[in-house]
This record gives sequence, structure tokens and C-alpha cells, in this order.
Amino acid sequence: MMWSQSLLLLAVATYTTAAGYCSVNTLVSNSSWMQFTKEPVPLEYGFENKFKSIHCCVKAYRSIEWFKDGVAYPWSAGVSNLILYPEAANQTLYTQHAARADSGNYTCRTTNETHSSTHTVRLDILEKPLDVPKIMFISKDQWVEEGADLRLYCEALIGRSYLADARSDLRWMKIWPNSTEGDLLPTQSEIKTTRDDVEDIIGSYLNFGRVSAQDYGSYACVIHSNDVVSKNYVTVHYQLAGSSVWSSSGVVAVPWRAVVLCIACVALCAASLAAAHRRCTPRLMLAARQARANRSAAHRARVLEKEFDVLVCWTAVDAELVRGALIPTLSLKYKYRVHAVQISESPDNWYKEIMSEMGRCRSALCVVSPAQYASAPQQLLAAFRQLGALPAPPVVVLLQVQ
Repeated sequence: MMWSQSLLLLAVATYTTAAGYCSVNTLVSNSSWMQFTKEPVPLEYGFENKFKSIHCCVKAYRSIEWFKDGVAYPWSAGVSNLILYPEAANQTLYTQHAARADSGNYTCRTTNETHSSTHTVRLDILEKPLDVPKIMFISKDQWVEEGADLRLYCEALIGRSYLADARSDLRWMKIWPNSTEGDLLPTQSEIKTTRDDVEDIIGSYLNFGRVSAQDYGSYACVIHSNDVVSKNYVTVHYQLAGSSVWSSSGVVAVPWRAVVLCIACVALCAASLAAAHRRCTPRLMLAARQARANRSAAHRARVLEKEFDVLVCWTAVDAELVRGALIPTLSLKYKYRVHAVQISESPDNWYKEIMSEMGRCRSALCVVSPAQYASAPQQLLAAFRQLGALPAPPVVVLLQVQ
């Protein structure tokens, strides 16, 4: 008899914990489309061998699926001990005895005839209570029209107090213009919440009702856990009527006024660009054509004013071939004005030696015998680097041993 009563009490406690969470403190919404009915908490904490539940509170869905680290429900014992609670419309997972292996990312995927939505909760199963607080959820900054409904939510795992005078709580405070923290306004109300599955998790809803001018500003969720104080801030911004507003349920109103204004601005800019194109483009094209012609004429003038047509460079190894055959051929047969310069056999200073003479010539030609660098290939590589660094790369003639 006692055993049956214990099972009955356990079943009742499980029902209250699992089924009740998504039915209390729900968001006020008259819409019928699929959306969250409570703030979707991304972090959850539990303790080993204790009861733990996680939730995905949604309405207007046709089906809901659960995944742990990408593995679809149901799970084997090695993946997770959490099971579905059908009486909560499959929005809740729970286990009577949580284990460290139950830690992981749990994703709920809800679908209806037209939409699909997912939400992921990170569950960490801890060995024992913590001494410092862990923030689980804090509302994002809000942009709200005057007169609209608004609430903020903050939830955290509070470190357990071990001293009689230690303070462990969570509350909202208003940040006044002088950056000091103060009590909330009389028109604002705060609702404290606790979890049935983990008593160390506490939260607080800050309800504004219909937002008025005095509600705009910053608010702090202040968490005291023993000697640790944690503060998280949220700002309520003024939103011009007709502009986009993200509600707590994640639904956005279409900013028709802003859309019309943007379309008008785009049309005006397009008309202005078209008029400027018709008026200015021919003049700009003519100016660009004249600039190109001037640059081409200046280049031809610089080329023609050079003292020599070609600069011929060589080392002492190739002096006989260059002086006896190459230079006479260029000068007598092709009528080139030749400037001959013998450079050092070591290529390390070729750049300086050639650059000092290139300013007087229209082009350059360099005779190189790779055979002279057969014992030091790095010298041949250095020669090509020196020649490639010249502003006007020369014509390189490579001689082979016969």
C-alpha cells in the first residue's frame, strides 16, 4: 500500500512538473500562427541522480520531433535517459534520475502545414550545486512602440547558500539617467519564478503592461549568489510607430511605412542617377579619351627623346661574341643606336649597373652564358632576379656551349 502511494505521488509530481511548465506564465498573443508561448531558454542545468525536465513550449504546431546531438528520439540508454511526456503534448522531456551522459544539445523541431521551426537547448548535468551563478536566459534589447505590451525575462542557476547570512536571489532593477540602480516604477511588476525540477533555478519576469515614455531605458538583472554579484543589462528602445518590432515570441510586424519610404528613396536615387548619366556621361567619356591621348603622346615623346635605341649588356665571358658579331649587326644592318656596357661577372650588382644606363636607352638586351654559372646555380637564379627587377624587363639572350 505504501509502495502504491509512493508511485502515485511520484506520478502526480511528474505531471505537475512536466505538464505545468508550458501552461503558466505564457506570452500574451491573439495570433493563431505557430510560435513560442514562453521565452525559449537556450541553457538548462540539472544534477546527477535528480529529476530533470526540459521544454519546448510552442503553439499551433502539427508535429514535434526531438533530437540529441543530431540523433532522433527515441534514444538508447547510452545516448540519453530522457523520455517524452505525452501528457504535455510532447513538448517536454524528463528523467527521474539524470546522469552526466544526458548532457548535450537537445533540439526540438516543430512543423505545421506551412512552416518549420527549431530550437536547441544545451543541457549540462552537474555533480553538485555551484557556488557561483550561471545565467541561463536574459531578454535581448527591445525596440517597442509606445502603448505596446512588453515583458522581460531573466533566469539563472543560483549557487546554493552555505552561510546563514549569505544572500542568493535574482531581481530586476532600473538604471536611472545618472547610471545608478534603483527600484522599478510603480507601473511595472515583477513575478519571481522557481523550477519544480531544480530548486536552484530561479527567474523573474518584468512586466510593463502597455509601454509608456517613462519605461524606456536600461534595466539590470541583478543576481546575488553568496558573495558573487552578476549583472546583465537590457535596454528598451523607443520604436517609431509603423517600424518593424520583434516581439518576445519572435514574430515581426511588417514595417510598411519604412518599406514605402525606402522604395521612394530608391526611385528618387534612380531618377537622379539617370539624369546625371544623360548629362554627364558624354562629357566624362570625352575627357577620359583626351586624357588617354595625352598620356600616349607624352609616352611617345619620352621614347623619341632617348639618346640610344638599345642598351647591350654582357659579361667578360661573352665579350668576343658581342663585340665581334652582335653589336656590328645591330648597328650596321638594323641601324640601331647601340649603347654597349660590359657588366661584372657576379650578378649581385647587375640591377645597379644596368639601371644607371637604362635611362638613356629605349630598350635593353642582355647576353648571358649559363655555362659560366654551372658550378653555382644560385648565381644564375640571382642573375634572372636582378634582370626581372628592372622597370622595363630586357631581352635576355642565353648562349649555349657549342
